[in-house]
Amino acid sequence: MNNDIYAEWLVKRKKSPLTVPFYIGIVLLFLIGFYVSVISPFGFVALLAAAAAAYFGSARLHVEYVFVTNELAIDRILSQRTRKRMKKLDIQKIEKMASMKSHEFDYIKGNNQVKVVDFSSGKADANTYGIAYSDENGKFVYVIEPNDNLLKCMKSAAPRKVIIEQNITAKN
Repeated sequence: MNNDIYAEWLVKRKKSPLTVPFYIGIVLLFLIGFYVSVISPFGFVALLAAAAAAYFGSARLHVEYVFVTNELAIDRILSQRTRKRMKKLDIQKIEKMASMKSHEFDYIKGNNQVKVVDFSSGKADANTYGIAYSDENGKFVYVIEPNDNLLKCMKSAAPRKVIIEQNITAKN
């Protein structure tokens, strides 16, 4: 019998306000590169630069949370192809996890010793949770945007550390 607890949740990041000007700049760079390549061989370099900027700059960032038994892995997914591990948290070592709308994290406002790392979608109406965590690098509050299944799995793994408010409902 397998006693592993498993939950997975993918969160799409909010688009940056610079997305449209970025794409306009890429198109202009392609046009200039094409025009210059007709006149001079150096235009090929501008076309390569535009292609590289389009490839690396247009990578849509997604954040995925994977919870297995006692570990929460936070991965960033680039261009729906590449996965980069951002953080791995041992659920037994977290100090607490609670909604960012609650008063549990009021102490981080104006506190320069606690670093806040946001792994949420960045949307204003998002149901975000904070995870207070300390390691050799200092004190952190990791902001995530879990769904109900992920919350239940984390609550069953650490019932005294994970605080789920009943009146806050998630849109999942």
